[in-house]
Amino acid sequence: MQKLARKIRFQYCRDGNKCLTAALVLLLASCISPNIANWPESVPSQHYFIEAYLADEENQERQSQTEYLGWTLSFYRGNLAYQSGWQDIQSYVLEAPTPELSQQLQGLLSDLGVAIGSEWAKHNDIRLIDTRMLSLWGSTIQLAQDFHMQKQSIEVIAEDVEQILVGGLKKDDVLESRYAEKLGFEMFGDF
Repeated sequence: MQKLARKIRFQYCRDGNKCLTAALVLLLASCISPNIANWPESVPSQHYFIEAYLADEENQERQSQTEYLGWTLSFYRGNLAYQSGWQDIQSYVLEAPTPELSQQLQGLLSDLGVAIGSEWAKHNDIRLIDTRMLSLWGSTIQLAQDFHMQKQSIEVIAEDVEQILVGGLKKDDVLESRYAEKLGFEMFGDF
């Protein structure tokens, strides 16, 4: 944020009118940025994501830890561009036959969220999971019409995420038709 402020100051403050506009833009940007200092209890522990950040040296060269953690919070809570986050997906868990099965499904979703979010939060040029995939996976989970289908959807997506992260599945292979075929239900059309 400080680099951005200096850049704006140097580019725009030569003209007094533009300086006020630049200051306003910077102020508004700081208001919409996630506050990583007050990490919410509803989001998995920050240490999971710090470990993921530290494990990827290439990403560290392009993105600060603060930026990475900010995008992690955006993944869970949404942002101005994408108002739904992973927490919205987790709240969509269908009624389970027993409380134990409900907890099991919540655990699967939580683990899947950490796996997806820790990759998605990386710099765009590096990450293996993009926003299109998130949207497809969220829709897939929501289209499941009963508890068992939802559980199966989560398990299929978790397998695909694992394969993406180890290089066994490419972004281009993550299509609506893949989930329609694997899960046996109709999706939307060419996600």
